[in-house]
Amino acid sequence: MRLSVEHSMRDKIQESLMAMIRERSLKPGDQIPTEMELCELLGVGRSSLREAVAQMISHGLLSRVQGRGTFVRQISLKLQGGLDDLMSVTDMIRSVGAVPATRRLQIDDIEANESLAAKLRIEIGAPCVRIERVRCADDAIAAYCIDTVPKAIFDAAGGRIGESLFAMFGRIGRRLSHTHTSIQPTILTPRDLPELGDGFGLFLLLDEVDFDESGEPICYSNDYYNTSIFKFDLVRKKR
Repeated sequence: MRLSVEHSMRDKIQESLMAMIRERSLKPGDQIPTEMELCELLGVGRSSLREAVAQMISHGLLSRVQGRGTFVRQISLKLQGGLDDLMSVTDMIRSVGAVPATRRLQIDDIEANESLAAKLRIEIGAPCVRIERVRCADDAIAAYCIDTVPKAIFDAAGGRIGESLFAMFGRIGRRLSHTHTSIQPTILTPRDLPELGDGFGLFLLLDEVDFDESGEPICYSNDYYNTSIFKFDLVRKKR
């Protein structure tokens, strides 16, 4: 999903910088060329370059060391997909040949409040399991996922997470059919996501309820997709 009709000069410079990093096989910790060298290499002005680099630093892609230069902090991928494609984060990452991993996993037992009970069509106070994960693609932070499922479903799957939730649901005969989703851009800070370090990130929040093939809701999710990693397309049709 594109949030603007055209890429700004800053976006184009960032894409060129990431392409250069990949072409030169630079790794986290490697130094990028100087500002003057980049201006000449990319054919851009100093002010535009500074703006692009400053945003990449704030998003955690680059880091600057006073008196030494600018360095690669994490490698940015671009995972492309349509918002009408129902795929797990794991499958999206694997689809481009990247390696999916979970940097943080936290599982908590909770009771459904009024809002959650309405979304999952369960009783208020019903036992649920809240699953919080930081997902990575080749060590880059790709998504921050908060999923809540009724405890009965989680227990039926063995009470563990060693795979994607989609695979877990399928294993117990609760294959996903569709989802009701609302979408909004949001900014996460280290207070929200400590793994960002001292930067912040622009994420696309997908607030959704997942339904199985019988039409029953089985999961409520808040999935934050890193826009430095994911690019979504949306097909809109005239009624």
